[in-house]
Amino acid sequence: MIKIISWIVVKWKQLGRTIWFPTVNLLLEDSELSDSTFKINIVIDWIVFSGAWVYRKQLWLFEWHIFDFDKEIYWKEIEIIILERLRDNIKINNLEELKILIKKDILKIKSIKNTILTFWSFDVVHKWHSYYLNQAKKYWDLLITIIATDQNIEKFKKFKPQNNQQKRIEDIKKLNISDEIVAGKEEDFLKWIEIYSPKVICFGYDQRWVEKVEDYIAKNNLDIEIIRIKSFKPEVYKSSLLKK
Repeated sequence: MIKIISWIVVKWKQLGRTIWFPTVNLLLEDSELSDSTFKINIVIDWIVFSGAWVYRKQLWLFEWHIFDFDKEIYWKEIEIIILERLRDNIKINNLEELKILIKKDILKIKSIKNTILTFWSFDVVHKWHSYYLNQAKKYWDLLITIIATDQNIEKFKKFKPQNNQQKRIEDIKKLNISDEIVAGKEEDFLKWIEIYSPKVICFGYDQRWVEKVEDYIAKNNLDIEIIRIKSFKPEVYKSSLLKK
């Protein structure tokens, strides 16, 4: 189960700087987590970074290293998404052992590349769409976006899209959020789950077909988490309103 924590970054002993793996720290009691090392994503000013996280329960200390990041963020509120438990924490005898272990952890974490699957028609692209994709992006590594075909929109929504399929694909590409954008198919959209084997599927706040996907996941005993992305100013950014 993916877990999200929002908290304030604090200063600690800054040992990581001495071994060339600077860390950021949070002091937070969390009885649900064990002394372990995790693969995480970190959201800082709406940008998603990857990293490694060590939780030391006795100190209530979360200590994490952000990949490819060198800015100071003390006393800043950030969001951490705990994605996968990597291993138990082990006793370290010296700094050299610690450096070797950290290098191994980083290599393993960077080798884990799971996908997030998103579906939408994306007719008349607006701020809700970029919000939806940005929120989905933080739940793993590779964001795959499936855009509904013109035929399926007309079939299921009973109206023709304002913009054709190619125009909608180009509009989503311009957002520069998704790692891969794919045109949908006329057959059952559940086939995309079989093709991409996602770790997470993100649905919009008012999107249909969630129960159908949940049934498919349960029937096939798949390890996939479904996440609903909350609305973003629906009184303003809603396609049905913007088309008027």
